[in-house]
Amino acid sequence: MFAYMVEPLYVKSGKDVIAADFYHPHNIDKPPIILMAPEFASLRHFKLAQFAKRFARAGYAVVLFDYRYWGGSTGRPRELVSIDEQIEDWKTMISHLMGRKSIDINQIILWGSGLSAGYVLHLASVLKNIKAVIAQVPFVDGTEYAKVYPIQYMTKALKISTKDYMGAKIALASKQIPVVEPSGLSIFPAHDYYEGYLSILNLDAFWSGEIPARVFFSLLKFRPILDVQKIQIPTLIIAAKNDSLMPIEAVRETATNLAFFAEYQEWDMHHFDIYHGKYFEKAILTQLDFLSKTIGTS
Repeated sequence: MFAYMVEPLYVKSGKDVIAADFYHPHNIDKPPIILMAPEFASLRHFKLAQFAKRFARAGYAVVLFDYRYWGGSTGRPRELVSIDEQIEDWKTMISHLMGRKSIDINQIILWGSGLSAGYVLHLASVLKNIKAVIAQVPFVDGTEYAKVYPIQYMTKALKISTKDYMGAKIALASKQIPVVEPSGLSIFPAHDYYEGYLSILNLDAFWSGEIPARVFFSLLKFRPILDVQKIQIPTLIIAAKNDSLMPIEAVRETATNLAFFAEYQEWDMHHFDIYHGKYFEKAILTQLDFLSKTIGTS
């Protein structure tokens, strides 16, 4: 086990700044680096530090960042989820890491959860400087998400998403939609998602629970399942068998499309269980074992 230090990190992205925490283990020259970002509509302080700390203790450097418009990062409107811009944030942070002399830039690992797990799968299919990928409870297919989205809310969700998208073109105030509701219109209208989000919130961090509705269209079109055949690096996928809004069949197909580059595990849990108790412990041990076999520490 290694002692480590945590430093604030701020990276310029256009006119905005991405805020991050940089975990660096002591007594390791140029450690491998794990780049991490949060769930859909979440902050880096929502249960991700527990993963970062364990990685750092195992000898890996970690950069854990907030997307623009969220947490300590700048940008307006606040709490905007833009799939294109968040993918750009990943690329910005990877470019920043490539310029750091204190880490091994030949051993960059991308780590994502939920929507960010979909991002890292997409990025691994298009970038050449990534060593490995960890994708836990991944969002892999907007088409499959649409199929299980409650039909009684679909028309209203599309309508408010359209209004927000068009309004943004002429600088109108955002039309908001809840991230979760136990029963009612939201991005994730499922009781287990409602309880799940509440279980990862950090009460010291601001989270309104509502976001600009334009992202709904983007989610329906986001399909990393179609990209993964291009991945040619070790990829760990941990799936939640009881994820109510990302059918397990779609995650299985994603792993199959990765062929022999995938290490796939499927657990009898709900989406947010992986942040807690026995499933967190199982997840971190599984991920450390994968990294040890794939990367090791220097």
